[in-house]
Amino acid sequence: MNKKQLWLNLKAYHFDNLVSPNLWEQVKEKFGGTDASTRAFADKIARKSGWANRFSLQAISEYKKFVYLGVVSDFNATPSKVIDKVWHEHLLFSRAYREFCTTVIQYDFDHHPELVPITDQTGTFNAQYLDTIKLYKTEFGVDPPSAVWSVPKFDKKAVPVVGYESQKKRSNVMYMEETPLCAYFDSSEISDQSNAFPEFNDFGGGSFGGAGASESWDFTDSSSGADSSSSVSSSDSGSSCSSGCSSSGGGD
Repeated sequence: MNKKQLWLNLKAYHFDNLVSPNLWEQVKEKFGGTDASTRAFADKIARKSGWANRFSLQAISEYKKFVYLGVVSDFNATPSKVIDKVWHEHLLFSRAYREFCTTVIQYDFDHHPELVPITDQTGTFNAQYLDTIKLYKTEFGVDPPSAVWSVPKFDKKAVPVVGYESQKKRSNVMYMEETPLCAYFDSSEISDQSNAFPEFNDFGGGSFGGAGASESWDFTDSSSGADSSSSVSSSDSGSSCSSGCSSSGGGD
């Protein structure tokens, strides 16, 4: 499976396996239209996190991009605070998540949270977070939306910006191609990032704009850029996580 096929698999995945067969009719009736299962998942996250439903849908869209980056990267990708919340909620559906890893991404995308806030470990997560942002720009051809990506899981005021490197995966033989994903898709208005690559911004029943982040991603800007309904603040702190996975279930 190449990068393009991986992405198309992610785009085609609408969290249907989260819905029990006996609940399908109720879910369709409540959320209606297309992609009812994704909307149901977004509603659950919104209620639990205090987010607006639209922001929750955007977070799910960006979560799929993070999963893509976590699979194709040669290092252990690290999510933002918002994306980590979506990842946690997906993991709670343990059987569905295992099926997602087996059939959709064909990769053991394991979650390795920080056990103890040790400076060296958090510094490594910091480096991985910044490298994940950089890889996002390369693969998708746009800046990540700041509302979802600008707030890390850890306390950025307490973590050194330099002096640490991302932890390399033990094995990354699946995706050796250097061509970025955006090269497989056309963009008629590449100079206008709000319209660039709509292929990457159409999950959960609507486009959210693929870019708009003006941060340099060096932790010097304390503004999260999130809307007020998301309840995400750059002053929030917590344990960092990384994808930390390989085809053999490796990672520290």
